[in-house]
Amino acid sequence: MLRTLIVILAAVLLHSCSDYGKIFKSKNASLKYNKAVQLYLKKDFARALPLFEQLRDIYGRATDSLEQVYFYTAYSHYGLADYEYASMFFKDYTENFTTGKKSIECAYMAVYCDYLNIGSHELDQSETIKTIGGLQTFINYYPESEYAQRCNSHIDDLRKKLQEKEYDHVKQYFQMGEFRAAVYAGKNTLKLFPDLEQKEEVEFLIIKAQFNYAINSVEKKRIERLKEVQEYFKDYVYSNGNKGAHAEEAASLNAKAEEAIKKLKTLI
Repeated sequence: MLRTLIVILAAVLLHSCSDYGKIFKSKNASLKYNKAVQLYLKKDFARALPLFEQLRDIYGRATDSLEQVYFYTAYSHYGLADYEYASMFFKDYTENFTTGKKSIECAYMAVYCDYLNIGSHELDQSETIKTIGGLQTFINYYPESEYAQRCNSHIDDLRKKLQEKEYDHVKQYFQMGEFRAAVYAGKNTLKLFPDLEQKEEVEFLIIKAQFNYAINSVEKKRIERLKEVQEYFKDYVYSNGNKGAHAEEAASLNAKAEEAIKKLKTLI
């Protein structure tokens, strides 16, 4: 938003002594509106926005002109890639003009801007979850709209972000030597995302993390925890057979777990 304000301020100052400056200072609403739309159609959103902002204060509520001003204001922010404010104005349009000609389009654009405003998967993903909910709500309200399929596509993209985040958690726990946490994170990831692209790798990391956790456990807990390695190996084989990228190493860990169990039993 700060970048957008700088762009708009620079545009206003640059043209303060021109015809634009005179129109900006004028009290003639019709003149402002025509100039704002003219600039908008030229994609000169930085100069169009200040005029639309003025017009929002000039026009009375629920007029056709005000409806258009909200519409143009939202798209001007969108054109400047200020998706947070664009979403806000698209939502304002749908709330103030519930029967407006562009109400479904603006409802979609509001959630689409939220989608565009999501950061990379390394960041906190609470907004991603919220946006998925918003996209799904749109689909529920307008299942036959031309935008419904787009929303499904956006949801798929955001789910991939969440998957990447969970996958990273599993790897990070493993690399940090937090093997028990890696196992729990891996199981949770597979439960949440059974279609995970890295499913085979996570299933293998669960085996490897559990093996490392087991052999470093106190002796009285070791057999029990090594048996869990064998259970996780069965799950791996059920999903991947012997064709997984980590199948050979997974089988080796299972064999080591079996051998360790036998040795521990002779000590009991």
